[in-house]
Amino acid sequence: MAFIVLLKILLLLFLFLPKIASLIEFHSIGEEQTSFIIDICKLHGLKSVILLYAESTEEMEMATMIFKYRRTLSREGVASTNLYFSQLHESSYYLKHIVRPYYIVVISNYNAMNQFSLATSTFDMSSAVWLVIFIYKESNSDYCHNPPGNIFHLKFNSEMMIRCGTENILQEWYSVDTHQIEINDVATWSSKKGINKMVPDFIYERRYNLQGLIMRATIVKGSLFTIKNKDGELDGIFGRIIRELCVALNFSFNVVSEVEEYGRWDPERKIWSGGIAELYTGRADISISDFIITNDRLKVVNFTLPFLNSKNVLVIRVPENLRIQLSSYFLTFTLSVWIAVFGVLIASSIFLIFLKIKSTTKCKIAYLLIDNFLEIWGIFCQQGIADFSYKSSLRIAYFSIYLLVIVFWAAYSAALISCLMSVINVLPFNSLESFVADGTYQLAATRGSAYYDKFANSKDPLAEKVMKLMLNVEKLPITDHEGFEMVQ
Repeated sequence: MAFIVLLKILLLLFLFLPKIASLIEFHSIGEEQTSFIIDICKLHGLKSVILLYAESTEEMEMATMIFKYRRTLSREGVASTNLYFSQLHESSYYLKHIVRPYYIVVISNYNAMNQFSLATSTFDMSSAVWLVIFIYKESNSDYCHNPPGNIFHLKFNSEMMIRCGTENILQEWYSVDTHQIEINDVATWSSKKGINKMVPDFIYERRYNLQGLIMRATIVKGSLFTIKNKDGELDGIFGRIIRELCVALNFSFNVVSEVEEYGRWDPERKIWSGGIAELYTGRADISISDFIITNDRLKVVNFTLPFLNSKNVLVIRVPENLRIQLSSYFLTFTLSVWIAVFGVLIASSIFLIFLKIKSTTKCKIAYLLIDNFLEIWGIFCQQGIADFSYKSSLRIAYFSIYLLVIVFWAAYSAALISCLMSVINVLPFNSLESFVADGTYQLAATRGSAYYDKFANSKDPLAEKVMKLMLNVEKLPITDHEGFEMVQ
């Protein structure tokens, strides 16, 4: 009887020994990885993390280890939650207010790696920061050091740190051509010294070699910053910049298409047009043209840092009231100045009558007034006097009038030159509100540009009123040059 009991005990030990060994292995690995995760959180100053793992037969062991991770993180003041790989897309809904969430991925076997690969196939891997921990290495596959292709669907700007088992070397994974993973050593870790960085913090200081990648490029024909020279090569500001980047980053490009428009979203047809469509559909990798950053475009393509900052302006034909007319010669002085000038002309004519009437009585007062007026008008017109009087009083009066006329003409000449040379912005409107209120002008924006989208896709009441003054899409200019020709 005792023999049978002993045999049953040995049989139970034989059946459960692998699971017991597995639990011991997971426990030892979990304790060591916990210290590593805490050091990572301290390094990045993390306040929250998401733990991801696979649904597998090792559910109990994995759940126990994840629970220990979360408990330790909670003690360190780091909030955490745990999800399956299949729930990765659901996490985006809860983390929409976090700019770049931090995911800690635990991969225990090859099946778990395949589950994570499937989850990341439709996920933007550049939208988060990743720490992937391989806690189990199968004897027949070294998938941590030699991953099969770009299995996690990484991009050039993806940030993923890898730790293989209990190794002290930490690696960085990213991809240049989306078919192969680039692996670099970035840091070391030990339980005593913590994490020691081996590379700069800024990823583009260490990712400056594109391994001779050939990019498919598209350009917008009407772009003023990207033109072709006589040899058919790209020139202009952007053409020269891209050539310098090719040398610095070790890549080249081929222009695969030239489009008419920059590109806009058509809400009726549910498609993009122009250069944005080339990038969105994958027909091109880069568009070498001047694009304006908008919210809709940011959802489908990435932009470089801005090269130029510009203002939005309305260009109109020069109004008739800005052209030089005959009345412009009288605008040099105000009405009160002109009244004063003619007042001096009449007053001096009357004053000369009193000076002349004492010396002669041959002429009537009316004739003297007319003669004096014509003489003084001649002085104003810079003409001489036929009969200059010998009396000192008349000479002083004429000389004073000459000086007054010299000062008058000097002031008039200066004011006239200033009036003709300066730009007087007397426009019919100075804002969109006054432009809409005027209602006599039509508006044209470059077809397929962000300027058109600002009004076409806006729900603002003012934008809807502006669209009523917009030309039909078929009549819109394709380039800025065509737009200026329409305004002339």
